[in-house]
Amino acid sequence: MSQFSEGSQININHPVILLIGKTGAGKSTLGNLLLNRPHDDGPFIVSDRMDSCTQVCRESEMTIDGRKFNIVDTPGIFDTSKPDEEVFKEIAKTVQKSAHGIKAILFVFEAKRFTEEQKNALNGIKAFLGENALNYMIAIFSHATKKQNEDKDEMRKAWNPTVASFIGSIGNRWGVSPDSDYFPPKHEKHQLRLREIKDFIMSTSGSYTTDMLESARREQERIRQEQERIQREKEEEERQIRAEYEEKLRREEKERADRAHQEELNRKKAEFEQRQREALAAMENQAANMRRQVEHAHQDDGGGCFALDTKVQLANGKLVEMAELQVGDFVLSEVNNNHLKFSEVYLIAHLGHFDQPIDMVKIKFTNPDGSKGYIRMTPEHCIFSSDLLLLYARDVVPGKTKVLVLNKSNKLVPAIIDSLDNEKDSGYISFYTRSGTVIANNMLCSCYDDCPKSQFLMDLVFAPIRLWTKVFTSTHRQKELHPYVQILETSYGIWCKTLKKIKIIGQKDVILILCLIYILFILVM
Repeated sequence: MSQFSEGSQININHPVILLIGKTGAGKSTLGNLLLNRPHDDGPFIVSDRMDSCTQVCRESEMTIDGRKFNIVDTPGIFDTSKPDEEVFKEIAKTVQKSAHGIKAILFVFEAKRFTEEQKNALNGIKAFLGENALNYMIAIFSHATKKQNEDKDEMRKAWNPTVASFIGSIGNRWGVSPDSDYFPPKHEKHQLRLREIKDFIMSTSGSYTTDMLESARREQERIRQEQERIQREKEEEERQIRAEYEEKLRREEKERADRAHQEELNRKKAEFEQRQREALAAMENQAANMRRQVEHAHQDDGGGCFALDTKVQLANGKLVEMAELQVGDFVLSEVNNNHLKFSEVYLIAHLGHFDQPIDMVKIKFTNPDGSKGYIRMTPEHCIFSSDLLLLYARDVVPGKTKVLVLNKSNKLVPAIIDSLDNEKDSGYISFYTRSGTVIANNMLCSCYDDCPKSQFLMDLVFAPIRLWTKVFTSTHRQKELHPYVQILETSYGIWCKTLKKIKIIGQKDVILILCLIYILFILVM
């Protein structure tokens, strides 16, 4: 059996102060500091190694307020190479050698490691020493930060619920082991931290005795035996269940049952493969129809776009025509509390000139300063009314509809539409900002077109491509629509035409159906 360090003497007339904790927690360092010795130059050996230097109990004599004590450093509990049984015997011998028992148990643990492992260590300490030990235990936090060394309240703020509960269970007796790197031994903060620990030691009444330790040991043994009994019963129950199952398999002719089961699996597999082939054929049919309708749809019109000469303001203050826009440009998109907000152009859906002129509308309006303004776009493009509702460009009513325009004070103010004229043009551009809006020719517009009149829905529908372009920057700048936008526009057009023919539901229902289809599409992907 391991003994105390060579030459150690426990004065049986002096109570014991016991240092416990895991290897590397800082027990030996604290012991040297309490003896007014350098943290790494005292009777207790300090090492940076992961394995425990303290393989046997080491002791020294110390005095607090004129009263003498034996301070004892113990091997690291639960993580040392020494078995727990031997650690128990070492601590038991310490208690037995002192006629006055243990005055205080200083449980040292690192302030930086509030982990599940530490929670298990706390529970292990209580099981190891018993509930009575909590009445004599003082928690000491080691390896604290400089702020925590300087002010104990900073340490309290760092506690998690597990540590706070443990401190409460020991009567809120806790301290901070001073770090000499932050405050030298003669510094008032260093001395204050040690004084707090000593005051807790002196204020602890009674002592932890051999009887209490043996009682905890007996309780631990009883729990172990109970756990072994439960494990034996569980294993016996599992053995009986396994035996009954094997007997049942024998009674029901296992081979016949397995053969019938395999035949059923083969039948279901064949049915599944047939359904899979039929579904694949139907999907190919549907894809072919959609491609034909896409081609037809883009022969009929040019989609919803801005005219190429429409102007926007870049983040550097420069006004440019939309024909010059590039992916990555930040354009004026909204105003918040008189502050201009710029949003990134993440996708140019298509840009160029059609072979034949397309329909456009020219919306004329009067600016707040009396000057005239206008904007040209396709009839299906969305703009905002003065109450921030979406409406198609074709639906504005001169003299009645109000839109939002930017004044010289950087405010969006209502302006009445003067006129709505039909024009022809071949140039077009469709692009999207991350905010989904843009202030073009001083008017607040949506980036969306040929779509349900719901900005929220369209932001939701375009969420995947917004996320995709966060990682993979788009280089699309062709006459043809970007594939993602093309599929969305065509799908919406097909739905609208179909539902218009059968005349059974309205546009709100179309929006609801599209939402459901979109959610299912995302789930499948």
